[in-house]
Amino acid sequence: MADILTGVIPIVHPDHNLIFQALVVRKGAERTFSYALETRTLADLPPDEVLIRVHASTINYKDCLSCQGHPAITRRFPHTPGVDAAGVVEASADPACQPGDRVAVISHAMGMNTPGGFGQYVRVPAAWVMPLPDALSFHEAMAYGTAGYTAVLAVEALEAAGSSLAGAQALVTGATGGLGAFAVALLSARGAEVTAVTGKTDEAARAFLSAIGAARILPRDAFEDTTGRNMLVPAWDVAVDVAGGTTLSTVLRSMRDGGVVAVTGMVQGTAFEANVLPFILRGVHVVGINAEATTPERRRAVWARMADTAKPAALPALYSVVGLADLPAAIETVAAGRHLGRIVVDLGGADASAPV
Repeated sequence: MADILTGVIPIVHPDHNLIFQALVVRKGAERTFSYALETRTLADLPPDEVLIRVHASTINYKDCLSCQGHPAITRRFPHTPGVDAAGVVEASADPACQPGDRVAVISHAMGMNTPGGFGQYVRVPAAWVMPLPDALSFHEAMAYGTAGYTAVLAVEALEAAGSSLAGAQALVTGATGGLGAFAVALLSARGAEVTAVTGKTDEAARAFLSAIGAARILPRDAFEDTTGRNMLVPAWDVAVDVAGGTTLSTVLRSMRDGGVVAVTGMVQGTAFEANVLPFILRGVHVVGINAEATTPERRRAVWARMADTAKPAALPALYSVVGLADLPAAIETVAAGRHLGRIVVDLGGADASAPV
């Protein structure tokens, strides 16, 4: 049984009757959706190869869409979201995953088509499970999660395209969100002078962006250009865009000669206006980032760097931690765009804030 005071389920030998807590989204009449913490059992999980006791998760944009019943994300209800999870292998049918192993699951279909990391247990295919570097705590791993991993891929893609980041004028849109905030910190750590574009202009947002490495802050409404001009004053050597829409259109038209834009998201929209002049007159390059498409070998190599050379000094400032009981309210905060950086969800168990 759960500890009445903490709600934490002790890790015991798994059986179908073992109960645990999870956030469950339910579909009501006329496509209405609600979510709350519920008691579940291991019998509610799919019969996959690896059972993981989840110690930490994090809130992604896809999780908010799943909670809202977005059909492009989740079609079967009741459902437990959570596309990211970090924890310890409890049982495994695959010899590559041994009980007691510290592991993470990110950038797969977990939490969309199968129960996800907002439950204290998940059962997933062995191919989804990645060893977690010892230098990363569960909290740090989930501070990264899919958003931070995608930001690392974006920054490395800028470098692979031939961009020297030291001294570069860098632009990051959606800079107070999880992916954008990591991009700011990573680019700044590599010596770029980062301008952060954000819709949040309050003092807390400015202090947050300064703490993670932003040299300048631009309000989104002052940055976006809707004049229809084919080209804008060249200002940026590299850019990471999470928005799409009018924001991406403005970014492309304001790149310097040979500038590179990493396109990572679509929070503003999937469509944007463009013309050929930035590409044929300034030689602007666009690289698309798809975290789910990376091979297991590259994932492990990137995560090894994320625990070492790519780990920004500003990492502690990039995330806050909430308990499972506070998860529903935290989802509302992220869905409304009121958060700064990443929100890590502690699901109990061992000390998730400390590396081994």
